[in-house]
Amino acid sequence: MAIKTILVHLADDEEHLKRLEVALMLAREQKAHVTALFITTPIGMPAQITGRGASAAYLSEATAQAKIKAEALEQEFKENCERNNVEFSWIITEGDHLDLLARHAHAADLVIASQPTYDSFEDRLRMRLPEELALHSGLPVLILPRDSNIEKIGKRIMIAWKDTRETVRAVRDNISLLVDADKVFVLAVAPDTGDALSLHEVADYIKRHGVNVETQHIANYETSVGETILDAADSCEADLVVLGAHGHSRLRELIMGSVTDHIVKNTELPVVISH
Repeated sequence: MAIKTILVHLADDEEHLKRLEVALMLAREQKAHVTALFITTPIGMPAQITGRGASAAYLSEATAQAKIKAEALEQEFKENCERNNVEFSWIITEGDHLDLLARHAHAADLVIASQPTYDSFEDRLRMRLPEELALHSGLPVLILPRDSNIEKIGKRIMIAWKDTRETVRAVRDNISLLVDADKVFVLAVAPDTGDALSLHEVADYIKRHGVNVETQHIANYETSVGETILDAADSCEADLVVLGAHGHSRLRELIMGSVTDHIVKNTELPVVISH
């Protein structure tokens, strides 16, 4: 799928400038339009919630402060877009971040969000914005790791291959990024031969798009699948991981975890997920 419209999640948080910078970087490479959605409501705190330290007065003050910051950011955003010859739209609103992003994602090809925080058990319930957004919007979501400096993205891409609908969707959703990459690694982490066999077929499919592809199959691994994928990405000097988001029940993931959860939580590389 060609990426011609990028929706970037902006809010009054520490990571919003990084998201904006990456959005502009990709827009230049893909010749895409950037839609910046600035949500003034505090992230992770839906507007209707009060109590538990998040009083209506606090929400009102935080929203007002965010609107002031948004004015300066809007001007900076427009100047950067014009300087880089990138078409753009600016939207400012308030409300629930997931609901608003999912709604505006219907007119985009890619959404950019930040790696969620997991500082408490409550965060695990309400701060999984990227994963929930992929499930609700049907679009690929590019997750940017916190506390990292991203100078390039999509030059060396690793696909975490699994013979499932979600991973096939991830490959097709991001074919535009794969075509522009210098090198693509297709990795299967599986003790059986099923994914290893399909691995070569999907690699041939990607090669027909003119992509430089290398396959890898790890049958024996001592750590978790998620950790094995991240270690392999690091070894290949990948700057982006493409992953199918395999949804399970929330309770099961909270208790047992999942490959998607592990990678999203622990990655130090950008990850793009599709469902």
